[in-house]
Amino acid sequence: MLVRVIAVAMSLYQLYTGIFQLTAMNQRVTHVSFALVLIFLYYGFDQQKKQKIAWHGYLVAGTVLALGGYVLATWFKKIGACGMCPPWYELAMGTVFILLCIEAARRTLGWVFPIIAVVSMIYARFGEMLPGILAHKNYPFERIVGNMFITTDGIFGMLAGISATYIFLFILFGAMLRAAGGGEFFINLSFSLFGHVRGGPAKIAVVASSLFGMLSGSGTANVAGTGQITIPLMKRSGYESHFAGAVETVSSAGGLLMPPIMGSAVFIIMEVLGVNYVTIMKAAGLTAVLYYVGLFLMIDLEAQKMGMVGLPKEDLPDLKEAFKNGWFFLIPIFVLIFFLVYSKVSVTRAAFWATIAIPLASFLGGAKHRMSPRQILQGLEDGAMTALPVVAILSLGGVVLGMITLTGLGLMMSGLLIKMSGGSLFVLLLLTMVASIILGMGVPPVAAYIVLAILVVPALIRLGVYPLAAHLFVFYFATIAGITPPMAPDAFVAAGIAGAPMMRTAFTACRLALVIFIIPYMFVYNNALLLVGSLDQILQVCVTAFFGVLALACAAQNYLGGPLTLLTRLIMFVGAGCLIFPGWKTDLIGLAIVSVMFAIRIPDTLHRYTIGLFRRKASV
Repeated sequence: MLVRVIAVAMSLYQLYTGIFQLTAMNQRVTHVSFALVLIFLYYGFDQQKKQKIAWHGYLVAGTVLALGGYVLATWFKKIGACGMCPPWYELAMGTVFILLCIEAARRTLGWVFPIIAVVSMIYARFGEMLPGILAHKNYPFERIVGNMFITTDGIFGMLAGISATYIFLFILFGAMLRAAGGGEFFINLSFSLFGHVRGGPAKIAVVASSLFGMLSGSGTANVAGTGQITIPLMKRSGYESHFAGAVETVSSAGGLLMPPIMGSAVFIIMEVLGVNYVTIMKAAGLTAVLYYVGLFLMIDLEAQKMGMVGLPKEDLPDLKEAFKNGWFFLIPIFVLIFFLVYSKVSVTRAAFWATIAIPLASFLGGAKHRMSPRQILQGLEDGAMTALPVVAILSLGGVVLGMITLTGLGLMMSGLLIKMSGGSLFVLLLLTMVASIILGMGVPPVAAYIVLAILVVPALIRLGVYPLAAHLFVFYFATIAGITPPMAPDAFVAAGIAGAPMMRTAFTACRLALVIFIIPYMFVYNNALLLVGSLDQILQVCVTAFFGVLALACAAQNYLGGPLTLLTRLIMFVGAGCLIFPGWKTDLIGLAIVSVMFAIRIPDTLHRYTIGLFRRKASV
């Protein structure tokens, strides 16, 4: 009950800050203190969520409150003392607070990110011992702690500010929508739209997971939430267990890339680049659509190979009935888009009004769907509890960012990467992809993005990459690390639900998600894919990218009206590559190759992939 009361209070406080602007330091300190108190009360020392608060939980939570109160009471007086060595008692308090942030991250995220933070501080203290370009002048312990504590450079820096202003309110928005029943509405809508078509259960998983993923902001949570429904349904309809788990994995990962909400990293990109939210939303829209088009085609080809049909309509919710029972859940999303696009108010204010619109819109659903006070409180509580790992990441991420800035490691690393790549952009992109995936396997996408945005993105920009494309490149690969072996946490959760071999599920997911491994390269070399450029360029890239994805899906699934020979499959890969690579010459070559192959394989290919795509009976 104590945890619930504090969680509700935190959400109400954040709603208040969404409409009434506070001083940055006051807002950040209160936000981080709220989160740390909840983490130490709710999570045990063994990282397990507890039903009973341990005695040390009260002790540590009380310590957080005392330290947070001291910062709130003294930070304004410290402005004039910037650069001076703090007194010994502040050094002691700062050391304790940093250790508490490390422990909070360990309890919510595991060991990887806390180790990165500790290594960054050791590097700042003993960097002189390293060889070559990585060496720097050592910084004393007092300087390190002083930079991290009662300043806006460390724990309470930019990342904590992004968490306190943007991210929390959007997490709360998703939690309130789920508490109102919005998740059930989107799943029913997916069933009624695609349940009857060929490969319907898998297509249901794609749509439901993309919609639910926009609300959850976590690939793993998305798999756990929608996978309980979609994976058994796919298995009953004839899909193998590993394929069912892979479809859910890939669909869930894409939810973090799908506007309008996307993952938490979008707000960091917005703050770093100084662009508005709508700009990023538009830039990511086409690539997200291509991702799901590719996945839909993969599923449809698999259904054709297996001769599958859709589910009987009598077993599915009626579209009109589903829409009638939940149409009002679309109102908060329209409110969000209206305030962001047309009213052009701040992102925090738009999130505030969209969240307030959820219980108000529920009244339009009648007594059956009206949010009760219990549901509203549940939504407020869930919003705060869901945000805890994100706050832990970003508060500790401030330490990592502060150390990299203090030592100048970001600039040194950019020079080192450019040197390693030999000045070749393609080689640098490959190195960045590998680094993003490896780091993303051990930490959540937002944590991987934070580190790589500091260390790697400047190198990409120095080689001429459009800044927004550079940031999205890193974010996309950090996101799909959740489906990439050998770690693949999203795939392993799906495999557990499906009762399938974990590694087979992960490798199948990588095959289905082949498109997303290529799309980031496409928008780096051709910014029109991010809707940057003239209308002619954007239309051209839309058409060629679609046919490239289609050819890639056929080659990856080894099916186009029937199994492909090895030579035919290789030719399809070449055609897809030509369409994906920017330039009108390669586009013409790719279109010619793909058109000829389609004409040779099956004369009615275009008919099968447009009119026949959603037919209930498979064409074999």
